[in-house]
Amino acid sequence: MLKLMDINKRNKGIIMSYVMILAIILMSYLLMVALRMDGYNLEVYQKAYIYFTTFSLVLFSVMIPLWEMKDETYIKIIFDSIIFTISASPLILIIFMVGKINGANILLPLCIQILWGTVILSIKKMMNSTEIHKTWKSFLLVIFTFVVMILSSIFLFFYSQYAQLVITTIYDKDIPMIFFLNPVVSLAGMLHIQMGGANQMGSIPIVIYFVFWVCVAIISFSLSNKFAKTPRGVAYEEK
Repeated sequence: MLKLMDINKRNKGIIMSYVMILAIILMSYLLMVALRMDGYNLEVYQKAYIYFTTFSLVLFSVMIPLWEMKDETYIKIIFDSIIFTISASPLILIIFMVGKINGANILLPLCIQILWGTVILSIKKMMNSTEIHKTWKSFLLVIFTFVVMILSSIFLFFYSQYAQLVITTIYDKDIPMIFFLNPVVSLAGMLHIQMGGANQMGSIPIVIYFVFWVCVAIISFSLSNKFAKTPRGVAYEEK
């Protein structure tokens, strides 16, 4: 248990930077928007919750590839992702308390982020077990994150324009299921529903998201163990 709790200085610095950036963003929003309004407006705080939680996922995705890894077990990878994710939860609770938001389930959005972090760390561990150059490992991880989060979102926009879709909510039945593998889309849709938005697909997008990325994480970790057991250079000698 003590080994699970052990976080080195570099990783602590990453967490502190993550929390500080989010704290600055939240304070700026509250000072410039929420607190300057005449009277209490619940919708302002609901939007703050949606935007802040979505932005925290994006920032999380940028920073977690920097996480330093050695010989982590799968449990350690999950634990690291949990610690990183919940480090920002006090800031979300501030929005809840100041905005008097009731009925929102904070655990499910956090689980979406925890799983995404576990996937990234599992893929990083798999790459660390190969002969790929360190520079290429970082580049490929950035490309993977960019394609899943950014490029797929852009493609969704152009697809909706080309197909002339009338999208009325994020969990719209006209959106192909593959786009909900994007953690930003799945998270934003879940937050939108929690704040009273429409839902045409039920829990199907979330189920698909969790099933797919759990499988990816397990496969990545299994491959990392397989590569680790293979003597370095053997594959090249056989060729």
